[in-house]
This record gives sequence, C-alpha cells and structure tokens, in this order.
Amino acid sequence: MKQCATTRVLEEGIIELNINDTETQNRLSVGVIEQVSATLDTLAAERTLKVLILSGREDVFCAGGTLTMLRQIRQDEFHDKHLILPSKLLNFPVPVVGAAQGHAVGGGLLLALYCDLVVAAESSRYSANFTAMGFTPGMGGTTLLPLLAGPHFAGEMMLTAKYYKGRELQGRGLFNYIVSADKVMPVALDLARQIADKPRYVLEMIKESIALPRRQALATAISREHLMHQISFSRPETGELIENSYLH
Repeated sequence: MKQCATTRVLEEGIIELNINDTETQNRLSVGVIEQVSATLDTLAAERTLKVLILSGREDVFCAGGTLTMLRQIRQDEFHDKHLILPSKLLNFPVPVVGAAQGHAVGGGLLLALYCDLVVAAESSRYSANFTAMGFTPGMGGTTLLPLLAGPHFAGEMMLTAKYYKGRELQGRGLFNYIVSADKVMPVALDLARQIADKPRYVLEMIKESIALPRRQALATAISREHLMHQISFSRPETGELIENSYLH
C-alpha cells in the first residue's frame, strides 16, 4: 500500500498530518488506520511540536470504514482496530485541530470529532450514517455524539442517519467554525498559530484536561458498542443492507 499519511511542517511548532488515500477515497481501511496510527506515534515524540492539524482530501476528509472492513466486522475478524485512532488522538500530547474540508461520514465524522478543535465546510456533508446500513455506531459514537451535541440532536443524527450540510450544523456543538471550503485550512492554521505561541507544558496540561470527557465517553462505549455490533452485524438483513446501500 502506498503512503497515504503524509506530514509537512507549516510553521514553527505546527505540523499538518494529511490523509490522502486514492485507493479507498479516504476510507478507513486497515492499511490507512495503521499508517495514520504510526505517524501519530512518530509525531507524539516530536518535542518541538505544539499543534497538529489533521486534514484529509479536499473532497473527502474521511468516509468511514471500507466495505471490506464492514464485511470483516460481520465475520468477527476485525478485532476493534477502529478504536486505535480515537485513542491516539485523545492521548496525543498537544492539541489537534481537525480541518474537515471534505465530507466526513460514519467513522470519518467521529475521527474529526476526536480532534480538540474542528473546522468544517458549509457545503460538505457530515453524517452518522451507521443505521442506514443496518448496524449500530462504533468508535464511541453512541457516547461521543450526545456529549458534544446533546442527547436530542445526537439521537436525531444516529437514528435518522441523515446527511447534513455543514451550514445546517451551525450552533450544534460539533464544530468550532463552519466556513466556506476554501477557508477551512486558513482558519485551522489561524487557530494553530494562536495556540502555538503558548508554552508547550501549558498546552499539554490543557489538552489532557479537555480530552478527558471524550476519553471517558469512549471507555464507557467500548463494551456496549461491541455487544451491539455482535447483535446487529449477525443479522442477515444487515449484510443485505451493507451490500445494497454502501456508497462506493
């Protein structure tokens, strides 16, 4: 598999980690997960780093799990590798700014929401679309979404599997800023600059504190979501829904 997780130094103390996998259209394959995870480990050891910007493709930030991954979960062959990235982001030593310029759906939306600050695009689509394919959310979504958006709107997102334009999510508690697509990276970089002039030891302590509720939410969800997956993925109609409704 070619390199799909690349880094570049934008300014002193600011590094961008970009996910760009043309083979899967930025879906979470095992290969993508392992590459991003390994890159996060490398960056976590970089003592000059003060802010990480996590970005995707211009058209797709992250489109959730691949069809192969969903089939593996159905066959109980995936072993919760999808929980690696939420934990890596929550335990990353300095703040992570998500630049979700492109669409973010399913696990891709949750990946953005595990960043500490998030900038989204007015015209891109965001969705917790799990139930449309007949299974329950994973990656801690059942507790993360209510924590951020409140139980009523989170319930709407998960139960309807609706696709929302970014502009429809203004004031919902999911994103810090929702701007035109061409301004997502400039706004994310401006936020990073405002953070990067602070002492790293201060940033580390604040990062640990603001990530704590999401770490607790993830820990709370793991066993229950695994059980719900075992039940929902074992249903024959789920396999049919996945094969018939998966967006290729």
